[in-house]
Amino acid sequence: MKVNVKKIYNGSQKETGAILSAIIGVPTNVQQKIAIENQLIQYGFDHLYPNEGLNIFRDMYVDTPSVTIIRDINSIDDTEIEI
Repeated sequence: MKVNVKKIYNGSQKETGAILSAIIGVPTNVQQKIAIENQLIQYGFDHLYPNEGLNIFRDMYVDTPSVTIIRDINSIDDTEIEI
């Protein structure tokens, strides 16, 4: 399976994660999406950031198997707002 990997950096240009998107070419159903995303997540744990605590976020669209993997989430700049 071909996967597009986009690296994410914090304000100090330290790599803090990656967005992994599977290049499938056809729409997927919910079961296929979950299975592909599980493979992407496992790749993140095994190859991108082994032995690290990770935060994982899935894409909400059923036809887009994609995950965002964040490492060392506390090093990312944040802003507190009130809604």
